[in-house]
Amino acid sequence: MISHLKDVFIYKELLINLAVKELKVKYKNSVLGFFWSLINPIFTMLIFTIVFSMIFKFAEIEYFPIFLLAGLLPWNFFNATVMGGTESIISNSSLVKKVYFPRELLPLSISLANLVNFFLELLVFLAFIGVIGIFSPQYLGVFKFLPLLLLLLPILYLFSVGFSFFISSINVYYRDVQHIMGIFMMALFYMSPIIYPISLIPEKYSGIYYINPLASIILSFKNTLYWMEAPQLNWIAYSFLIAIIFFIAGYAIFLRLEPDFAEEL
Repeated sequence: MISHLKDVFIYKELLINLAVKELKVKYKNSVLGFFWSLINPIFTMLIFTIVFSMIFKFAEIEYFPIFLLAGLLPWNFFNATVMGGTESIISNSSLVKKVYFPRELLPLSISLANLVNFFLELLVFLAFIGVIGIFSPQYLGVFKFLPLLLLLLPILYLFSVGFSFFISSINVYYRDVQHIMGIFMMALFYMSPIIYPISLIPEKYSGIYYINPLASIILSFKNTLYWMEAPQLNWIAYSFLIAIIFFIAGYAIFLRLEPDFAEEL
């Protein structure tokens, strides 16, 4: 695995080019281009805000848009990385069959492209903070907690990429995976504390709920970006451990299956 990681470093220029290509293809023939990365979270936030703060009211949540965006930031990165990575090998089958390069560059390039989108969405979040800060200056305090993202983002990245490695390799052999993933990701979205506070989870289900490794990651982001306090150390430790396990296991399975990709494609 270490030798393969060294190969990834050697092919770093190809990795960057693949990530740039992914961004260009995504916004090709689009009038607004990169602005869609800003518009999508805004419209998602507006829809959920109308539904959950006006129709189904969460009275205890002040400034629901901030609460929602704090959860959507990590979720959008995870969802886009996993769903994009799922088909990354298959959609580049002609390249896989003709040229040698570390195949893990394909899902990795998806993750790097989505990292760019993450920072664009972070700009949307900071813009909302700036607007709301005019009326409630206490929310401007979130800016001093932004450095904590340097701790949380690598955890989210490792977890997402490890999951992407696993799914992308399995999908080469069983194409049903790409169809199942849509259902799985929808279920995972509602099983994670993105649109609702954790206080709504019945105590008898809380133990089962925290088995979801994404829950602790999202809670850590919300602690930092909404509640404006340092994440709990047990959440950080659990998230880091799970991220490392997922990355190593996902990468190991990817490398085990990778030699037969060209034949299966």
